[in-house]
Amino acid sequence: MDETTTENLECPKCGSAMETKLYGPKISIERCTQCYGMLVEPDVLSQMRKEWMVEAFLDIGHPQVGKEYDKIEDIECPICHVCMDKVTDPVQTHIWLEVCPNCDRIFLDAGEFSDLKYETFMDKVKGLLRGKRGS
Repeated sequence: MDETTTENLECPKCGSAMETKLYGPKISIERCTQCYGMLVEPDVLSQMRKEWMVEAFLDIGHPQVGKEYDKIEDIECPICHVCMDKVTDPVQTHIWLEVCPNCDRIFLDAGEFSDLKYETFMDKVKGLLRGKRGS
């Protein structure tokens, strides 16, 4: 994490407290204690994609709960308090992420990281079917 304080953060989706979770020496994220959404720095997300089984320890929320919270589109960054941008993953276009335009942190709903990490044939089909989300 950078020098920005992450104490007393509230989840941008459900308003519950977020807590710091660590995985090894290089991975530190903020995770919601209720919906299990995760706030991650881009370089940490890249590191998480390389780590074996990290999703089993960090992305512990139920994917169906994550899909419900994914419907909440206009959220503020819990660090910067600015509206986060909605972006699709360039490879798996059915996955929508929220990215802070100031600090570049990414918010992932429960189950999104696991989906992001493991692209399957069905993900390719989902991307074609889901298409673009309206603004």
